[in-house]
Amino acid sequence: MPEKNKFTMIPIKRTDVFQTIIQHLSNLLDSKQLKPGERLPSERELAEMMNVSRTSVRQALKVLESSGRIETKVGNGTFLKELPAISLNDPQSLAKLIDSGVTRDFMRNLIVARTAIERAVFEDYVWRVNKNGINQLRVLIESNRQRFASQPHENDDARLDLSFEKNVALLGGNSILINMQEQVHQLWGMAWKQYGFTPEETEVLHKEHLGILDALAAKNASRVIDLIVQHVDKEI
Repeated sequence: MPEKNKFTMIPIKRTDVFQTIIQHLSNLLDSKQLKPGERLPSERELAEMMNVSRTSVRQALKVLESSGRIETKVGNGTFLKELPAISLNDPQSLAKLIDSGVTRDFMRNLIVARTAIERAVFEDYVWRVNKNGINQLRVLIESNRQRFASQPHENDDARLDLSFEKNVALLGGNSILINMQEQVHQLWGMAWKQYGFTPEETEVLHKEHLGILDALAAKNASRVIDLIVQHVDKEI
């Protein structure tokens, strides 16, 4: 177990801290202070080091776990992982990953990972949102509605369209989140198609996107977070 005073981290003073926590933790993982297989400080210890809530730390750890940087073992803690041999940026590696079996548990884990990343994307953007960005997103949502309305009802591309979420990330401009989201989006589409069906009707997705957009326009952070979590984190 690492000594508590082994790590040097600067307390975070901002109220909008989620992305800063992710960056601080990423810096710790990249700093060589930890070796693969070594345990991270506990959520409580990390929260005290950065002067933030344990809830924010927990959510940031979920994002990093979904990217393959760390692994949480129930009852034992969170550990730094070796860099994965499979690159999510490589379509062939993605195919190998899902070839190992797209089970119900696999899909549930994928939903958890995507929920954490989309929450981070939207929580980051709600503090940067402006009228121009809202207008761009509204045009995109309407364009998607018209485009998919003319396609077959069971069209997988319509149900798996993630352009709204992708454009929110691009507008937010956080390159780390953009990259992580892109990786998970690729896996999301491939995995759902192999699983045998795709989630939700396009009409429902359209209404949910509009609700999220209205919350973004109002800069209602808690409402945005609630809606994007509900949008992604659904039962299989």
